[in-house]
Amino acid sequence: MKCEVCNAEIANSEDMKAHMEREHPLDERGDEELEAPDMLREQEQRAPIVPGKN
Repeated sequence: MKCEVCNAEIANSEDMKAHMEREHPLDERGDEELEAPDMLREQEQRAPIVPGKN
């Protein structure tokens, strides 16, 4: 696996989680890892697709 922040090679997802917490804490990363609030609202407003009814 490769860290998207610093391009370091990481062996597995558990090591990636530890790396992110240690090397790139959330307060240093800012909001770039979070989805924009308007994106969440867009997903909630979509009506489900029901076969035969749409």
